[in-house]
Amino acid sequence: MQDTAPKRCAARPALFALLAAGLVALGGCTAFDTRPDTAPASAQNASSSLRDQLNDGYSKLYATADGLSQVDRIFYVKIESDPVQRVVEDVTGYSGELATRLEQLTGDFPALAIDHDNTPPIIEAAEQAQKQATLKRFAPVVGTAGVAFERGLLIRLLGAVDQQHYLAETLAEREPDTALSQIMASAAERYAGFYEQIDALLIERFYR
Repeated sequence: MQDTAPKRCAARPALFALLAAGLVALGGCTAFDTRPDTAPASAQNASSSLRDQLNDGYSKLYATADGLSQVDRIFYVKIESDPVQRVVEDVTGYSGELATRLEQLTGDFPALAIDHDNTPPIIEAAEQAQKQATLKRFAPVVGTAGVAFERGLLIRLLGAVDQQHYLAETLAEREPDTALSQIMASAAERYAGFYEQIDALLIERFYR
């Protein structure tokens, strides 16, 4: 079967947008019903609209997870303390697993898409400006380092995992397929746990 999953590297710019902005676990699935649809046109349109909205959410979840999976590789050289390194590795490791899981799910669920991009041009331009500013602030050689770098990175990761938590939770609540809903509920729980982990580390190391 031809691989239709989006290229992982294409989602990496989302990482920098997240960093600038404030910057699976469950297996088993059932295929969507492929029998001829005899529902009224209005019901079909409503179902299609819901699936499109859900796929917008899955696409955002995927792009962010893929971006987060690169954090330790991009910024490893500037992370100096073991506790920060561990929490970053926890987030990046799971985010990579989730991104891979979502890619696999597109083969199991034909109606599932993770390549939607409905970002308006003006928002995209603003995100590009944020990305450039973030690259300057976090550059390996000339950007911030030490305590300032680690604090800034954790704060931005906190915002990113919080966003992932509530996005996955919303998908779990609105997803009509039980298997996909369970996968999203698990993802929401994991990202909620990362939020608590990062928040506790920030308080312990930087805000006492």
